[in-house]
Amino acid sequence: MKKQIDKYLFLAISICFLFIRCRPEPLDIDLPQAEQKLVIASQIIPGNLMTVIVSKSMDTKGFNIEDGSLSQDILSQLLIDSGIVTINYNGITDTLRKAAGVPGVFVSAGTPLLVNTRYNLFVKDWQTGMSVTSSAYMLPQVLLDTVFAETIKSNELSQTKISYSFYDPPTEKNWYMINFYSPNGSSSSSGGIDLSENDDILKETIIVSDENFQNHLVNKSYTLSDWEQDTIFMSISSISEGYFDYLNARLRGGRLFTSLVREPINYPTNIHEGYGFFTTHYPTISMIIIE
Repeated sequence: MKKQIDKYLFLAISICFLFIRCRPEPLDIDLPQAEQKLVIASQIIPGNLMTVIVSKSMDTKGFNIEDGSLSQDILSQLLIDSGIVTINYNGITDTLRKAAGVPGVFVSAGTPLLVNTRYNLFVKDWQTGMSVTSSAYMLPQVLLDTVFAETIKSNELSQTKISYSFYDPPTEKNWYMINFYSPNGSSSSSGGIDLSENDDILKETIIVSDENFQNHLVNKSYTLSDWEQDTIFMSISSISEGYFDYLNARLRGGRLFTSLVREPINYPTNIHEGYGFFTTHYPTISMIIIE
C-alpha cells in the first residue's frame, strides 16, 4: 500500500510541475500556518465493533517529501498514540482501547449498537492537550430487498452490473451511502470483510439522496468496470445529511493524488474544535456472487 501511495504522490507532483510550467511566474504569498487541531474519523462494523481514528491536522507546507513519498516520521507524528477516547450513550460511558500496534486507532468491542440513540464522543490527546467533542445519532439499518450482479461483455469491454433494491421510509428525508468492496480484504470479527477505506479493499463509494425517488421501494443499479473476481461485497447505510455533505465534498476532492491538483475544499465537520466527522451509521453488508 505504501508503494502505491508513493507512486501516486510522485505522479501528482509531476503533474503539478508540468501544470505550473505553463503558467506565468507566481506571486510569493506568505500565508500563516493553520492552527493544528485533532482530526476524527469513525466506523462501525456489525458485531458491536466501534472504531475511532484520531490524528492531527497538518499544514501543506509541513509535508516532508523524500523521493516522492511522505516521511514515515511525519506520518507517525500525525497519528495520536497517547490519549483517551470515550463514547457516552443513555447515561453510560465507554472508554475505547488503543488498537494493538496501530497508532491512532481506538476500538470498543462492547459498545452496543442501538438505533435511534445519540452517541457523544470525547477525545483528548495527552501529548498536546488538545481535545474535541462531537455527537451522532444512530439511524436504523437499511435492509436490502434484493441484490444480484451480472457480467456484461461487449467486444473487449467487460463490466459488472450490480442491481439492488431497498425500502426508503416515506415520512422523512433520507440519505444513503453505498460501498463496494473487494473480497481480498481480511475477515472481520463479525464474519464479513474489513471495511477499511483503502484502495486495496474499498473500490467504489456512492452517495444518494431520496429527493428524486419515485417509489418507496427503490430499485437501483451500479456498474463496475474491469472487475475480474467472481464475488463482491456491498454495504448500504442510512446516513445523516451532515455526513452526506461531508462525503460529497470528499468525493469531489478525489483521492490523495487527485486532490493535490484540484481546488482546495473546506470539508464540513461536526467536530467541535477539530476536523473530520464523527458518524455512527450502521451498515448492512451483503456478499454478492457474480453471475
